[in-house]
Amino acid sequence: MSTVGQERSALAGLFLTCISGPDQGKRIALSAERLLVGRASDCNLLSDDTEVPEYYASLTLEGDRLQIRALSTTLPFVDGHPVTEATLTPGQQVRFGRSIWQVGVAQPGQGVLAFVNRLGDQLTMVAGVEKPRDWNAREMFSDVVKHRTDDEIEDYFTVGTSQTTPPLAAIDARWPKPWVFGRVFTLSLILYLGFVAAWNEFENLYLIPGLIMTGSVAIPFSLLILFFEVNVPRNISLYQVIKLLLVGGLLSIVVSLFGFRWTGLDSWLGAASAGIIEETGKALALVLVVRRPKFRWTLNGLLLGATIGTGFAVFESAGYALAAALSDGSDAMRDVIVKRGLLSVLGGHVVWTGLVGAALWRVRGDRPFQREMLTDPRFLRVFGLCVVMHMVWNAPLSIPFYGKFVLLGCAAWLLVLAFIQDGLKQVREAQAAEAAPTPSPAAA
Repeated sequence: MSTVGQERSALAGLFLTCISGPDQGKRIALSAERLLVGRASDCNLLSDDTEVPEYYASLTLEGDRLQIRALSTTLPFVDGHPVTEATLTPGQQVRFGRSIWQVGVAQPGQGVLAFVNRLGDQLTMVAGVEKPRDWNAREMFSDVVKHRTDDEIEDYFTVGTSQTTPPLAAIDARWPKPWVFGRVFTLSLILYLGFVAAWNEFENLYLIPGLIMTGSVAIPFSLLILFFEVNVPRNISLYQVIKLLLVGGLLSIVVSLFGFRWTGLDSWLGAASAGIIEETGKALALVLVVRRPKFRWTLNGLLLGATIGTGFAVFESAGYALAAALSDGSDAMRDVIVKRGLLSVLGGHVVWTGLVGAALWRVRGDRPFQREMLTDPRFLRVFGLCVVMHMVWNAPLSIPFYGKFVLLGCAAWLLVLAFIQDGLKQVREAQAAEAAPTPSPAAA
């Protein structure tokens, strides 16, 4: 390895980025360590291209040059020619299956922002989605403070029926601008504070159920409304959401309780075992709705997963609050409600199960559901990430200023934004396919 190559790699770093095709937007940092490309779950660069074999090629960085070696009879293409082995320099391209990849040099970066950016690249690459590119928080939430009438809000929720679901061509596939969730949160917070004031004044036991329920519902249900607004196909009614919240939430809790009983994981893994058992229970509850062909969009899966996660979060938080009230009194109960509510913004059941739902619907697409889809690497990668995040969340690991929860929250919401972007892209591609002219039959 040349001195110049070592310095250049150390200062800037080389990346392989997909610029077109099924894997567009994916990127991997190159290194002297051998990296595998393919569709197998143990590959470093996991491809969603159906023309890519399980083990397709190996990548090795030698100085500032990328060494590619084919591992299958299906060969990569460089400069239009199939190759069993090739060396690429920055700027050159290679075709894996139907996807075009380019070797590039990252801009020199220092400090926390550069580290976070690299971490985001790796996270979205493992999840198999493209890192959000044109998302703007100020623009997305610019409508939250705008005045709306009650009639506008009622019309906004009148969706999902045969008469109110927009046709494909009428779907607005731009980044959504959710705003109702802010009003729902404000109203929920006012109700909770009202119960707190009433309890402080009267200390009447009949107020405790209302205190627990309003406090447990406030933030999870507000997050659910956010996912409801992000579902731009507008093909899921509020009735369907509420029904799934109740049924799916109960089912996922019961399945999880059986999981704890049958496996005994919590006896030796502790609280971290919830990451395995509870995420599995919620994923199995998604089978209730994944078979419905009407819900075919990735954004549908994001909403339906978040709905089951909301049911689980509400019922679980209410249980924790009641247990705290019975054992340690009302102050402990309120501490539990506030802490669990605030931390749910950074992650938790709503966000994690939303991601699992989005991944499952992304695998299913327009096809009928098959059990094999639950073992598809594209689903398992996201499910595994959510399990790990849940386990770390519950693990006895502490970082000052709730640092652990902030980091996990940033990771989870980055993936949510990536799946929203992927879902919007899916809608736009379907719109383009529908608008494409039908080729006329050849003249006899």
